[in-house]
Amino acid sequence: MPKKEAKKKYKWGWADTVIAVSLILIALVGLTIYSGTVGKQQAEQKSDQTACENFNTALGNAYKTTTAKDFYWVLFRGAYAGIDQSREGTGLNTDFAHLAQLEAYVDNTTWDSMLVTVGDATSKVQADCATVLKASVKGWSASIPHASASATPTSSPSPTK
Repeated sequence: MPKKEAKKKYKWGWADTVIAVSLILIALVGLTIYSGTVGKQQAEQKSDQTACENFNTALGNAYKTTTAKDFYWVLFRGAYAGIDQSREGTGLNTDFAHLAQLEAYVDNTTWDSMLVTVGDATSKVQADCATVLKASVKGWSASIPHASASATPTSSPSPTK
């Protein structure tokens, strides 16, 4: 029987180091690309969802108020929060901004006359939010608050008080 030669002990060399560093760099580049595309998009979608959920809460709270002044105050605070939370430059962000800008035109002499205008702007935000939240809406869903064409946010008291 022939004599077996002893195996050579493996020795780490420069070529092995170059290969290991190259694999690590390729993995880092792949991770960067993934986080810059998929991860960023998920984070942006999450911020829009948060903005819409918070606005829906603010709108629901606005309808629980007893005066028109409080109604508008809560509604516009929700719009400002939506501007901060949604992605800049999107239609949703723009609609939040348009709604918030109406605050400059609302005072105790225009509460009744501005309700339709504010309601239209609120409805536009709600339509965008329905898309963002993937709400199945035929007409209006009871779970999504929406603006009313009535002159008062609640049945009593009168908004001019």
